[in-house]
Amino acid sequence: MGRPSGRHVVPALCVAVLMASAGCASIPTSGNVMEGSAEVESANDLGFDVQGPAAGADPQQVVQGFVSAAQFGPASAATFDIAREYTTSDAWSAWDEYTRVLVLSEYPEWTVQEYDDTSGSTSVHGEALVVASLDEDGVYTELAEPSSVDVDFDLARGADGQWRISGLEDGLLVLANFLGNAFHRTSLYYPTSDREWWVPDVRWFPGQSWRTAATQAILAGPPDWLAQSAVSVVPEGATLAIDAVTVAEDGTIDVSLTSAITSASPEDRALLVAQLEATLREGDGRTVVLSEGTSPLAATTADDPSRPLTVGDAVAVLDAGSGEGQELRQVVGRELVDLPEPLDVGGLDVTAVGVGAADGTIVVRDGRGRLVRLTDDGPVELLVGERAVAPSIDRFGAVWTAVEGELRVVVAAGGVVPVDAEWLTDLSVRSLRVAPEGARIALVTDGPDGPETWVAAIERDAEDTPTGLSAPVRVGAPVPSVEAVGWSEESALLLLARDADGTRALHVTGVGGLAGSNDGRSRPLATTAVPRAVAAAVGASPILVLDADGTVYVRQSAALWPAISEDVVALAYPG
Repeated sequence: MGRPSGRHVVPALCVAVLMASAGCASIPTSGNVMEGSAEVESANDLGFDVQGPAAGADPQQVVQGFVSAAQFGPASAATFDIAREYTTSDAWSAWDEYTRVLVLSEYPEWTVQEYDDTSGSTSVHGEALVVASLDEDGVYTELAEPSSVDVDFDLARGADGQWRISGLEDGLLVLANFLGNAFHRTSLYYPTSDREWWVPDVRWFPGQSWRTAATQAILAGPPDWLAQSAVSVVPEGATLAIDAVTVAEDGTIDVSLTSAITSASPEDRALLVAQLEATLREGDGRTVVLSEGTSPLAATTADDPSRPLTVGDAVAVLDAGSGEGQELRQVVGRELVDLPEPLDVGGLDVTAVGVGAADGTIVVRDGRGRLVRLTDDGPVELLVGERAVAPSIDRFGAVWTAVEGELRVVVAAGGVVPVDAEWLTDLSVRSLRVAPEGARIALVTDGPDGPETWVAAIERDAEDTPTGLSAPVRVGAPVPSVEAVGWSEESALLLLARDADGTRALHVTGVGGLAGSNDGRSRPLATTAVPRAVAAAVGASPILVLDADGTVYVRQSAALWPAISEDVVALAYPG
């Protein structure tokens, strides 16, 4: 949709938002407190007053009106019909709106080619400041910094004297604040190879047809980067029999497939239903009914895989002081309590800790270059090397770390196994964290362009031993100088970074675009302390922050971070 450049632009267009309003009344100053039950209207429920072209509109007004209307077209066919009024029939027929979606920080600045009353054609040039994009599959990419892109429109004057767009480049322009109104952020769920867990893959689909698009994506199988870490239970040739997925009045989601679905085993069919329900239902009360054409298929029940979730409490390493060494504690609520089975760390200089996601195994970093597994019989050395990264332990018991920047994995049976990841060849790993389902890993690397954050899929053999990493997905691109990473939601990461002034701060970013943010972009997370280290978990467990003085703070709300302990040197959740 144009060429990158370094220019900046200014706002030039506004969209009217149609909101219901109520009459004003005086505010009571006395009386009993009353509980209200009104629901606050969400941004996605707002109506947008999109208008067709006005008679006599000049070329710039036509282009402005088209861009304003078309950005809401993904949410409403009627809105696309209005956008169509700004174009000629040939231009509309040739336009592919979803080839690429450019997410703008502000509306373009327009320049109109000179024309007069006798001109039959002209052009309008715009400079769009892009902060993110969606590709044709709904994959979200956040730019490291805003980039200016040129956009051009050709216009022709019709027999009635009205200007209309006669030529435009494929793709859609959407203001960042309105992305979530036009597109539906959707988590596709694929089963892990052992069918025990779901692996989420976030996409942004047109709001009016997101369930149809999501179902088509499920039927197509995992994307390339997850292809070795998740499986498809859809038989070859099974596609939608009707190019629509509908929701009945009783909440039933009807998915009609071609006859190839009958070759799936009852177990695979049950897992596909569970996969579609996890992806499509959005809350309780909706079920998926699978059919071959118009004939419902017999339902088979099966245990649903688990959503990615951290299980267990955080472990903290406490400096007892007065020469008494260090002790291990569990973080339960706002207290540090003894471990169910105490483990001795006497003689060790613990600087980082990892907790097993399956069995609670504890691995510590002794000093800066030695990993040790703690057992009832004493410490067991796992590996030695310079600058060992804080360990992460996956659900299969493998311990992930990096030594001198190079990735290392110690399997549960003992010994370091090679993990193929050619893309890491010229990069140095400074932090890593395996996701709860064991299919993805987040890494912070140092390279020629400075610290960068990536997520890759973990490839495993038949015994679940890690063998390689997929090509990575870049996340949190705008967040500078990241030092550490952790999973805070199933598709969200918590980043510990240094801001421009060198102060450490927290940021949250999404793998495929951040949930709860209308534009999907990364954002800072305010704390009441300057973090030195952080522990995050997927699920209900709160974020824990450790400051330079060894004080631990627990996040209870955006503004409430009470201190719960002092003299802590390291902490981590399982995983």
